[in-house]
Formats: sequence, structure tokens, C-alpha cells
Amino acid sequence: MSESEKKELIVSALGNVLVWYNFALFMPLLPILSKQFFPIENAALRDLVTFFVMSMGLFMRPVGSLIFGPIGDKIGRERAISVAILLMAIPTFLVGLVPSYDQIGIFAPILVFCLRTLQGISMGGEYTAAMVHLVEIAPSNRRGFFGSFSDAGSQVGVLLTGGVILLLYLSFSEAEIYQYAWRIPFLIAITLVPFAFMHSEKKKEVKNGKKKNSKKAQPKNIFATLAEYKTEVLCTIAITAFSAIGFYTLLNFLPYYLVNKGIITLKNSATCSVIANVCIISSILVSGFLSDWFSRKIFLQAGMVFVVITTYVMFLCNITSTFAWFVVHGVYGLSIGMYYGSRAAFFSESFPKEIRCTGVSVSLSLAQAIFGGGISMVLNYCISISPFLVVVPVTLVIAVALFAITKIKDRTGQKLI
Repeated sequence: MSESEKKELIVSALGNVLVWYNFALFMPLLPILSKQFFPIENAALRDLVTFFVMSMGLFMRPVGSLIFGPIGDKIGRERAISVAILLMAIPTFLVGLVPSYDQIGIFAPILVFCLRTLQGISMGGEYTAAMVHLVEIAPSNRRGFFGSFSDAGSQVGVLLTGGVILLLYLSFSEAEIYQYAWRIPFLIAITLVPFAFMHSEKKKEVKNGKKKNSKKAQPKNIFATLAEYKTEVLCTIAITAFSAIGFYTLLNFLPYYLVNKGIITLKNSATCSVIANVCIISSILVSGFLSDWFSRKIFLQAGMVFVVITTYVMFLCNITSTFAWFVVHGVYGLSIGMYYGSRAAFFSESFPKEIRCTGVSVSLSLAQAIFGGGISMVLNYCISISPFLVVVPVTLVIAVALFAITKIKDRTGQKLI
């Protein structure tokens, strides 16, 4: 790797950390944001509205992928990453300045709704552009490991979120947090802005020297391009559906559910999230490294199987011990980390260069929007009927994902197409 590529590896990984810190803030602070901006007396309606606004960050990811995917393929991965970072940092910072419902009424939830929407558009562009970029700059026999830094970075960002929230609970009383201290983590988001200007430009000799040869006949629109790779797109959506459900069940629905049901406290919920994220990060890097020696599919499939088993334990066993919840979160984290470790390389290796950023971005974003965006509301409804009903959607999605994996060729160690 050249010095500029090493710099890009570090900057992309660190930028991804802070982007995910910004995006994930809504999850552990959801009980507080609900009371600040959605003071609806009907608890069921309040839950629905709160989950919907949070999920707008996921619902808008396909829009971001349609905007930033073509930018990454035609103008450059770095440019797409830089613009998307700005679009994440500024709205997150502004959330920390929005007055509560008691101060400005209906304008408060409207502003939060709009800012969360902008976060979603940003995530639809930055996350997958960084993922593809890391795989492309890696040596051919280290794409799994290098690519794992994208998902490890995102989990470090979520871990950073959990750490900041835990520090918040240790530094302020619960009354102070609900009154004003909850804004502090959002205001910290302004530190992400410098990363938007740290991505290096393409070398002039490469850009100019290949300008004539790089002109190829392009399809009329993005949908026609994606249609040429419909098998890869559909299978990537199906596989990502698993991670969307697994990730947002663990780090969005569970904290809200466990705290609201009085099973564990806010502080212990934050501790659970930290434990889960430490296990996810460790598992991602180890699995990503090993996937270069064995194959991507082994870790994708093993992660899915262990996640569904852990999900059955969480919802079908009557767990009341806080320590037991610490253990379950850790096991769940190790399981889903096995999947995340090799997926960046697996997806990037499935698309050719001219469509790679768009193909991966659109596929992942659609799955996140459809399955990740709705899973909290679905699980909330299911568990109100019966805990046994909760495992049904998870089982079905994982079954389809396991089938989809068999339909894409494993290109471990081969040249990028």
C-alpha cells in the first residue's frame, strides 16, 4: 500500500466510527427523546411514533444510496464519502439544539423528524462508499480483513455512543439527563466535520491518463444498470435483511423494551450495549481476517445460525437476571460479528467496478430500510401478543438469507471483477 492508501484506510475507518456514533445516538436515547419530543398520553401510540421517527434514518437510506452511489462510481469514492459526512454531522449537531415539545410545541417533533431524515440520506451514501473503498485499496489476499474495518468502524461508533451515554449516566442524575444533559452527545457531533476534508484527491496522472479510456457507454439510468445484476442485487438485499433485523433488534428494540418493561435500568441497558459492541468488534476483525484464509460464506452462514439460536433464548426464556442479560448480549454480539466480518468483501466482490458502489449501496440501503426500519415496530406488536410470535419474522428472514448466500459465487482471493 502507498502512503496515500494507508492514510485513506485510517481516515475512512475513523470517519466511519464518528458517522456511526452520530447515527446511533437515537437508539440508547430513545426513551428520553420520546418524552422530550413526543409526549403522547397513549403509550402504544407514543411507541409507534417514536419508532417511526427513529426509523426514518433507515427509510431514507435508499434515497441516499441513489444519490451517493452514482457519485461514488462516476466522480470518486472519496468525494461521496466527504459530502455524506457533512450531511451527517450538521443535522446531528442541530438535534442537540432543538427545543423540546414543551417549548415550541409541534415544531419540535417536526424538526427532529427532518433532521433524522437527513441523517438517513447521509448514511445511505457514506457507509457503503467507505466499505467499497476499503475493499478496493486492500491487497487481494487481505480484502476480507481490510473490508472488516468498515463494519468494525461502525460498531466502534456504536460502542462510542454507548460509552458516552454510560458516562452521561455516571456524571449526571437522571433528572438532569432528561432536563438538559441528553443534548451533550448530539452537540459532540460537530467533531466529525474535519473528516469530510481529510480524504485525499485522486492522483492527477491517474485521472488525466485514463480519462479517454474510461469513457464507456453507460445505461440510460441507474435502474437499467442494476437490472443487469438483478441476481446479485436481490441476493444482497436478502442477506442484508438478516443483519438489519439482527442489529436493530439488539441495539434498538431490546434497550427500549427492557427499560420500558422494567426488566433492567437505563444504566444496565447502556452496559449491555457496550458489552455487545465490544464482542461484535472483536468478532468482526477476527472473522474478517480468517475469511481471507478460508471463505466468506462459512462466516456468513455460521453467524446467522448462532444469531437465531440466541434470539430464541432471549425471547422464549424468562430471563430476569441482569448478569444473564449481560451474557446474552455478549453471545449475540459474537454471533452477529461473525457475519459482519466477511460481508464487506463478499458484497464488494460480487459487483464489477463500474457498478460496485451503486450496487452495494442500493442493495444494503433497501434492505436496511425495509427490514431494519420496520423491525422495532413489528417486534413491539408481536411481543404484545406473545413472545413466541417474536421469533417468527427472525427465523423466516434468516432462512431466506441462508438460501441467498448459495446463489452468489464466493470470490475469496480472486481478482476483483
